[in-house]
Amino acid sequence: MATEPPGIDDRQAAAAPTGIRVRPATLADVEAISALTTALAERHIVGDCSAEGSARLIAAMQPGPTRERLASGHRTWVAEVEAGPGPAALVGVACVRLPAHLYHLFVADHVQRRGVARALLEAVVAGIADQPDGALTLNASRVGVPAYARMGFIPTGAECTAFGIPSTPMQLLRR
Repeated sequence: MATEPPGIDDRQAAAAPTGIRVRPATLADVEAISALTTALAERHIVGDCSAEGSARLIAAMQPGPTRERLASGHRTWVAEVEAGPGPAALVGVACVRLPAHLYHLFVADHVQRRGVARALLEAVVAGIADQPDGALTLNASRVGVPAYARMGFIPTGAECTAFGIPSTPMQLLRR
C-alpha cells in the first residue's frame, strides 16, 4: 500500500516557525494525527457539543476514518517539531476536502500562538492552488472562531448546530 496521499508532494511543504516543519501527511502519520485531533477536540470542543455530537466528532477522528480520508485524496498537512535524536513530534494538522473546505486545523496547546496554525494554513492555500478560485470554507468550533478571525476568515452566517456539534460557517477569500 502506498504511503503518499494522492495530489500532494514535498514542493507544497510550507515555511514554518523556527524548529517547526510543515509537510504533506502520509498514511504513516494516521495514528499521530488521530491522537492529536482527538485529544484537542476532547479538551476544547466536546464540552460545547451534545452527547451525540461529542461521540460523532470523536468517532470521526479515530485512525480508521482518518486513514480513509487521507487515502481517498483529502489533502492533509502536518506540522512537526524535532524531538532530539528520535522522530519528530507531530504538533499540528490541517485537512481539506476538495475543492476547498478546511475541516481540521488543530495545533497542540504547547505550540499555539507561535505561527504553527498560520504555517499550516499557508500550506493549505498553496496545496489547493490547483482547485477553482474562490473561498476556502470551514465550520469553526466556538473556540476556533477567534483564531480563524485572526488569520483572515470572516463569518458567513450565524452559529448553527448540526448533529449536536455547534459551529460557525466562515470563509477566507483566495485568488
